[in-house]
Amino acid sequence: MTFNFKSLIGAWIVTTTLMLPARMACMAQEVDSGRTFVSDVRKGEGFPSAGPLDVVDSGLPASNSDEYQRFTPFPVNSPNFIEDNVTTLRELPPLPSLMQAPDPTPAAALNAVEVSSASEVPPQISSVPAGGSSIPGVLPMLEEFDARPGIFGIPGRRCLHCGATSQPLDPDNNPVGMCQVCGHDVRGKPAFGLQSAFRLGWWAPSTRGNAVKIGEFQSLSASPFWDLDSISTSRSQTLDLSLSGLDNEANSVRSFFYGSGLTAKFEYEKFWRQLDHIPPPGFDLDSGSPGPTDKVVSEDTNVGEDYAIRVQQLNTTIKGQITPDLKWKLDLWGMRKSGERQANAMAHCFNINTPPAGADRTCHVLSQRQQIDWTTLEVTPGLEARVGKSTVEYSRNMRTFGQNDQVVDRTYTAFNFSPAFDAQGDSFVYGWVPESFTRTDRFKMNVPLNDVNQLYSHFYFGNTDNKFRETHRQFNGLDIRLTNSKFQNIKLVAYSKLDKQRNDLPSTYLTASPYGANSGTIGTFEPSSLRHPIDYTGFRGGLKGNWQSPSRHWLSMTAGYEYFGLGRKFAQYNTLAGTFSQEDTQTHQIQFGPYVRVSPTLDTYIRYKGGFMFNPLIGVREADGQFNTNQPERVHRVEVGGTWHPTSNFLATTMFGIENSWHDSQYAHFDEDKYPILFTVWYAPTSRLSLSGGYAFLSNWIDQDITIGFLNSPTETSQWNYDGFSNLVNANANFSYTERTQLQGGFEWSQGSNSFFTPASTAGANWSSLPTYSNVNVQTRRVNLGVDHQIRPNVGTYFRYSHFDYEDVSAPLNSGTLDLFLSGLSIVR
Repeated sequence: MTFNFKSLIGAWIVTTTLMLPARMACMAQEVDSGRTFVSDVRKGEGFPSAGPLDVVDSGLPASNSDEYQRFTPFPVNSPNFIEDNVTTLRELPPLPSLMQAPDPTPAAALNAVEVSSASEVPPQISSVPAGGSSIPGVLPMLEEFDARPGIFGIPGRRCLHCGATSQPLDPDNNPVGMCQVCGHDVRGKPAFGLQSAFRLGWWAPSTRGNAVKIGEFQSLSASPFWDLDSISTSRSQTLDLSLSGLDNEANSVRSFFYGSGLTAKFEYEKFWRQLDHIPPPGFDLDSGSPGPTDKVVSEDTNVGEDYAIRVQQLNTTIKGQITPDLKWKLDLWGMRKSGERQANAMAHCFNINTPPAGADRTCHVLSQRQQIDWTTLEVTPGLEARVGKSTVEYSRNMRTFGQNDQVVDRTYTAFNFSPAFDAQGDSFVYGWVPESFTRTDRFKMNVPLNDVNQLYSHFYFGNTDNKFRETHRQFNGLDIRLTNSKFQNIKLVAYSKLDKQRNDLPSTYLTASPYGANSGTIGTFEPSSLRHPIDYTGFRGGLKGNWQSPSRHWLSMTAGYEYFGLGRKFAQYNTLAGTFSQEDTQTHQIQFGPYVRVSPTLDTYIRYKGGFMFNPLIGVREADGQFNTNQPERVHRVEVGGTWHPTSNFLATTMFGIENSWHDSQYAHFDEDKYPILFTVWYAPTSRLSLSGGYAFLSNWIDQDITIGFLNSPTETSQWNYDGFSNLVNANANFSYTERTQLQGGFEWSQGSNSFFTPASTAGANWSSLPTYSNVNVQTRRVNLGVDHQIRPNVGTYFRYSHFDYEDVSAPLNSGTLDLFLSGLSIVR
């Protein structure tokens, strides 16, 4: 593909001229100022948020009046309204849905398309949006916690403490948000005392099909839900505490303490992760004897069983002050993963004929269950001193990893592992995770050189000890940054960074079972098979700047250049074609883009980022001297977008991007194209109704030369074609039926597919079955409904229904459907 920059710039002009949208992605994150109740336990509540405007009072003025501007989160002439007001809201944590649905706000759409992770840490629960629509049974009561100025002063609103009807605001005699009868602070920020909220409910799930995907991050059995959230304040200290039981497996504790000279944070969470059981490929030995054409045979000792691990995470920070210019800090972080996983091992050792012969060996895959127990603990003490206007900080990070895993092993029938050829010999351990200890010392310094120059430096050095092989990985680095604001409306940042890593070659060898063997064959077993780990030296340096037009800041320009060099040592590989040495990699990266405020209601931008790589990492197969890589030599990315908010109750955003990368050298040839698209919209036709929706799309195309074939098969190189698509559509609504009753609803559909096409073989081989091993085609559908009703001033009830359908088109055995019902009671004191 070749870029047509004129078309791209034209697209930007059209975007600007037609006033296409786009501030929802940024605004939604600002408005989502509620606390993240259980970080990394779920992604989204599974229940729609009301969007940026979530006002339940029917007494709001009409949207076209000046008074309306005081209550909408998006007053045109107050860009800092959210930061100044909404973020002061005292919110209660949201109720999870047992669904790992993406954040229902349109802002999450693009991230859901572009980002995927294999980590055991699941996505986050979305926080409570302004107005608190996501708190079942508490929304009407959240009026007393509402921090938006003037909300309580609307004539006719009742105080939830004494039941009195409020009077028009009197700024001189009645502070904003104070009840004129009982004097209660309806913003939930009393000068002293205790405030708390308690919720209790019960989950009733119904499942069909495979439970692995629909229950990946939660228990699917019926379970109670409870939540306690409280804040206690006095003249000198504040304690903020929340406890939660989300289901049978997920729990959370979160606490913050603020006192004179001391602050502390404590967070603990527990959840589980259900894992797939992936059948090993090849001929199943339990079904009979393999034939001469079976190139892979497999054994699965845990057929029909699934796997799961339990994750527990602790995060604590304590800060204190020794003197006015000297502070101390202690960070403690820990994670434990325990449960069962699938352990696979493969070797070219199975003999398909009798009597056996070396040429008859084929691949043998063994799969079995392994119980794991991993514990990681980090302790980081530190000191921070202020000397004049400068700040100096020292910290020491100590990290230890320990395991108590089940030992899994296997035997081999070739390679002279056994006394006689094709006889079962000793058992050899695999799937072993070594224990380690890492320590890192860090020095940071922030020095204002003068009124326009600021210097920041960061130096670190450390070491990782591998307890199993008694080896060390030593590392150190330096980061220096200089900021300059001498020139009017221009900010410059110059930076350089150096990172070095040195590794040890093991000095003790594994020459006997259960970890190794020694047949005397040179280059096959230790020590002759060992290679020195690669040492790295990386240098990064660059200059970035931002310029704003002096007049009303209608135009701004951001630009930058960066150089990155990566040096390698001990990166030599002996192949049949000779010795291959990986050369050092150099990268030059540039970026620039204008931002234009066309009008008070329209912002547009165009961004370009280009990378020029020399000698990227090359993959080499030593057996036949073939090369390939997925690292590009050139990358170009252009994004065009804008934001449109013509009225205080409408907001839209759009973004379109093109990314092209390629590699064309003696080692590899490929071309890759990506097309990300994002569109979101929010609209509040009345003060009672809030609507939001979004669409995100990403396509990925790759044409690459790939060499296939090995050992007895002919080797050939041909061009293979890959394509991938991802779509995400969501729509959400929040409606205040009455002052006491609120309705919620939402829908989300996502679809993702990966596939590639095989070219005709030039050597007469049949590769037609290869695409089936990596074919992915998954669709998910989510429907969320909810009702909140206030029974009496401090008591409310709620009901939630969530439907989640996971359909794996390419592997129907993974498909499943989940229906969740939740009902409960909320009490606010």
